[in-house]
Amino acid sequence: MNQYRYVAVGDSFTEGVGDPGPDGVFVGWADRFAALLADRRVDQGGDLAYANLAVRGLTTRQILETQLTPAIALQPDLVSAVTGMNDLIRPRIDFRQCTADLDKLIGGLAATGATVVTATLPTPGQGTPLPTPLRRQLVKRLNLWNAFTRKIAATHDALCLDLAVMMPPGIGGWSEDRLHPGPDGHRAAAEACIGLLDGNPPRRLAVTEIVAEIPDDPRIADQLRWARQFLVPWMKRRLRRQSSGAGIVAKLPGYRGIV
Repeated sequence: MNQYRYVAVGDSFTEGVGDPGPDGVFVGWADRFAALLADRRVDQGGDLAYANLAVRGLTTRQILETQLTPAIALQPDLVSAVTGMNDLIRPRIDFRQCTADLDKLIGGLAATGATVVTATLPTPGQGTPLPTPLRRQLVKRLNLWNAFTRKIAATHDALCLDLAVMMPPGIGGWSEDRLHPGPDGHRAAAEACIGLLDGNPPRRLAVTEIVAEIPDDPRIADQLRWARQFLVPWMKRRLRRQSSGAGIVAKLPGYRGIV
């Protein structure tokens, strides 16, 4: 049987944070995309081998240093590489260095001859109670990062899943931490990636195309709970210079067959 090999590299988004399965293990857009791709392969008389090297909390430099070589060694036919958010949310960012790292990552994967898919980053759930100056700074960084991502993808003939265009602002489709998509957001990204392979760029979705109802704006009590549960631990990790991925290993470092 003709086997097609897909490798996913990246951070928490590709690991699947925000999309827990019934057993508590994260699923995520890449797993969902692999399942859709496997169904297509069966229809074509083949099967799919899938590996996921992503680890939460990693910057673009860390992904370049820890995942590029293992990904190349797996000799994929298709590889996805989505990164950047962990660079953008840090107090300081060297855009020149970060985009150079992204270029090396995408370029190194493309040099294997595999089809490469990268993605822009959507604005996180805007129910996040950040001060206006910080929110504006994050949006400005996102816009700049996404512009570089599109340019780098074009340079290396990589496909670019434009999540920044596709995912609507607001909290619809986002997980409880308001930084990662929830199950519906991950599912929408997986379906859009299948469309991208078919030559159909993602269009901007209405919130109700991702979730059944537009959520209410969070109450003050919800904002305070969010700050205690997510913001304070994040600030503590930054002060300690500790990544959320400390001690976490890739959930699927070698190929698993999906028939």
